[in-house]
Amino acid sequence: MSSIQLSEELLTDIQKTLVTHDPGAQDMGVAVQYMSAITGLLLANFKAYNQSQKKELLTQLFDFAEHVMVDNSVDSTPATPDSDPAVGIWKPE
Repeated sequence: MSSIQLSEELLTDIQKTLVTHDPGAQDMGVAVQYMSAITGLLLANFKAYNQSQKKELLTQLFDFAEHVMVDNSVDSTPATPDSDPAVGIWKPE
């Protein structure tokens, strides 16, 4: 598989294109639905693969998308030490 280059500019350009088609795509949830539908439509028209191969590719694409999402998610919880006495270094009392 070739290497892909993701950037904020690419994401902004794609969303602008979607918004031109449907102003509702300003909502990220709607934009993501469009991207998912586009993926399905592209796979449906991918004549080099049979139905079984398309389903396998779709599974691989889901796994890849999940990996990208996890790698790029920002943890919104502040990093604080655990106050639970059951967590940490044991010290005899």
